[in-house]
Amino acid sequence: MKVWLFLHEARCPAGLAMKKDLDLFDAVRGGTLQGAFRIYNWSEPAVTIGHHQKSITFFDRETVLPVLRRPTGGGAVLHGDDITFSLCAPLDGALPSGIPECARTVSAVFASALRQCGMETSVRGGSHAFSPVCFERPSPQELVASGSKILGLALARTGRFMLVQGVLPLRVDRGLAGRVFGPGPGAGPRGIMDLCGDFCVEDFLVHLRQAFSLQLGVLLSERGDGDHHGGTEDQGKVEPG
Repeated sequence: MKVWLFLHEARCPAGLAMKKDLDLFDAVRGGTLQGAFRIYNWSEPAVTIGHHQKSITFFDRETVLPVLRRPTGGGAVLHGDDITFSLCAPLDGALPSGIPECARTVSAVFASALRQCGMETSVRGGSHAFSPVCFERPSPQELVASGSKILGLALARTGRFMLVQGVLPLRVDRGLAGRVFGPGPGAGPRGIMDLCGDFCVEDFLVHLRQAFSLQLGVLLSERGDGDHHGGTEDQGKVEPG
């Protein structure tokens, strides 16, 4: 079984969030790690935008938040109280090499863990078209619960390596979301704990690690020990999820 490093961090300062993901991706590409899965929350609200996305202008010009550019694709995300994660791995069997196929695989792992927590999800996105705001609508590979998108994914493939960045909002500050993005469709975004008040993050992580093992054949370990596979091929190709 493959062994990937598992990092469960507390609330991360916005200024370090993307750097840590890129450091892990570099370690996997260089062969230091067989793979890595990092999960964290945010110490302050912040906005991330996709690699190719133009700089964002907030709806309320007086709102001031850190804006970070992701190395992956996709639209803008307002982060506050989230389960945010990155997954770095070589494309040697655990993950498919195609961007849509990889996104579906990751969604299936998260859907399994959420189901064990009592939350049923489905994949109901209908368009691959780019959305400037990530949570305005789901893509065909992202999870929906009770009519709300609850999983946002963005991916980058570099040579034979994949970086996946994702977020499951726990609680959504709708007032702040309105100041950042403006009036949204319907009731606006909802987080997991807005939909399931007794949701337990620690229980979810237990089920998530089990799902990695059962569905991907990957053991998530705090040590990250295992047979290492790596390479340095770099085609510099970034694609949105």
